[in-house]
This record gives sequence, structure tokens and C-alpha cells, in this order.
Amino acid sequence: MDQALNYADVADCLDRAGLDVLASEVHAIACGILIGNISADKIKWVQELVPNLEAGDVLQQQGVRELGKLFDSAQRDLQDSQLRFELFLPDEEESLVSRMEALQDWCQGLILGLTMAGITDYKNLPEDSRDLLEDFVNIGTSGEFDFDADDQESEIAYTDISQYVRVGVLLINEELQPMKQSNTIH
Repeated sequence: MDQALNYADVADCLDRAGLDVLASEVHAIACGILIGNISADKIKWVQELVPNLEAGDVLQQQGVRELGKLFDSAQRDLQDSQLRFELFLPDEEESLVSRMEALQDWCQGLILGLTMAGITDYKNLPEDSRDLLEDFVNIGTSGEFDFDADDQESEIAYTDISQYVRVGVLLINEELQPMKQSNTIH
């Protein structure tokens, strides 16, 4: 099993590479595309995110490798029968404001990824998925949340919102890309 991706390391790598993408948003874009088509092409996805690859740019190549790892991680985790999927967000050491902004970027990225996968009309989706996606749009576009950085209630609210999004993504994924059931009897 490969080493888990670290948010700060990936964000730094993408920044050093000069790639104009946020780690949380790019993970969500991958998730959205994969929810629309679990067999989506990673190379095509990277080319859409970074259309002007420079052959000799080592930092850009490292950034592209990180994008590929995010895509692979999203693909693997969305199909994990143990439901270990997690949103790719900053660690608890980051400020609450930074984490909430990343969560909003994540929600926006998911909607973009679904759009890139051809899912633009939510009225044809199952009702639960449709309602969740409307909530994600609202979370992603709600502007600043009124959180007190030192308030325990604000931390709890952030945790509740991020878990709602995580579980919602799993539900949407299951409704649109049912997990392949193992043929093994346990």
C-alpha cells in the first residue's frame, strides 16, 4: 500500500510547480469526474488541469505526479468497501478559517468535476443525490462562515459539515457508481 498523501506537502508541491490549482479542489474535481465515470482517464484529466505542460520543467513534473497520486487515491478510496474515503483537507493544525475555505473549495471542485464528467442536470439524478449536490453548491458558494476561531462550537460545526459532505459524497457515488460487489463469500 502506498504512503498516504499529506495535504500540506501536496499543496506546497503544486504551488512550487506554479500550477494554479488548490489541493482540496483538485482532489474534489477528481472525485466528481470519477463519480460520473469510475473509469475516467487520469492522463486526460491531468491534461485538462494543466494544458500547458513544459517538458523540461522538473517542478511542474513533480506537481503533475502529485495530481496523478490524488486521482489514484480518489479512485481507490471511492471504491473502498470499508468506506474509508476522506475529503482531502488541511490538518487540524491549520486555522479553522483555512480549513473551512478548503472545504468550500472542495465542494466547488466536486461540482466542477461532475460537470466535467457530463453531469450538469441534477433533475435526472436520484432525489438524495440531487439534494446533497444542492447543499454542496450552497456550502461552496456561501462566502465566509461566521466561525469564532477559538470557539469549540465552531470546531464542532466544521467537523459536522465536513462529515456531512464526506458521507454525502459516498452516497452520491453509490447511487451513481454502485460499488462492484466481491464474488468472494465470507
